[in-house]
Amino acid sequence: MKHYLLFLLLLFSYSESYSQKEISKNGQKINKLDKKNKKQGSWFFFNKIGDLEVSCYYKNDSIVTPVVYYKNNDSIFVRYQKVEKSEVFLLKISGNWIVGNIDTTSADSTKIEILGRYIKIRKDLFDIKDDESITNSLTVKKEAEYWVNKEIQPIYMFGTEALRDFYYRTFSSSRIVFNKSIVIEISLNESGIIENVAFPGKYNNLNIDELSELSYLFSRMERWQPFFSRNKTSKYIVHLDTGTTLRY
Repeated sequence: MKHYLLFLLLLFSYSESYSQKEISKNGQKINKLDKKNKKQGSWFFFNKIGDLEVSCYYKNDSIVTPVVYYKNNDSIFVRYQKVEKSEVFLLKISGNWIVGNIDTTSADSTKIEILGRYIKIRKDLFDIKDDESITNSLTVKKEAEYWVNKEIQPIYMFGTEALRDFYYRTFSSSRIVFNKSIVIEISLNESGIIENVAFPGKYNNLNIDELSELSYLFSRMERWQPFFSRNKTSKYIVHLDTGTTLRY
């Protein structure tokens, strides 16, 4: 019974042998991890329907370029790297770029200021034009706040494979026929690698053989798109409920 309860609560440590070092999307290799699982090179984050949401460039797990946010696959918000506690951003409003500033007052608190219109002088030089209709606009400020606080949710394999396809391929080869709902908790690290998978006893009705089989099946799951918020990736727990998905 002791071993059974431990199995219910915990779970297993994920084998990193199944974590792809690169993701192939539209024929391109992106979102690379090096041998130490640090993020390198061009990274792209997508929403659930496959639209591009964020792009940036990593070097040794640190973002070294401005972070570009997209809407309808068009750039709409650019967040530059922090200098001390301040960050400059560009926001596109009605086809025109607005310049703003983000002051970080604490770990969870920011102050957003709209500075004016962006006027490009040449490639490496721009000016900010005062415009009270912009700097005093609550609509513009709310739009800026939306993008500053934008969160990109985890997606299995960056959307290159549907989760239902993983379910089908995995469970169709299982030695056990599962005809019940299964609740799964998947712990992701900052690179989207699975660290643990849990099948909490308070949500599931599984015997020891089913738990053992599920542990094996989910040890074969590839990495996810990590959770992205406030210009960084973070640890995240994904909650899945298969419902009747497994009845093929």
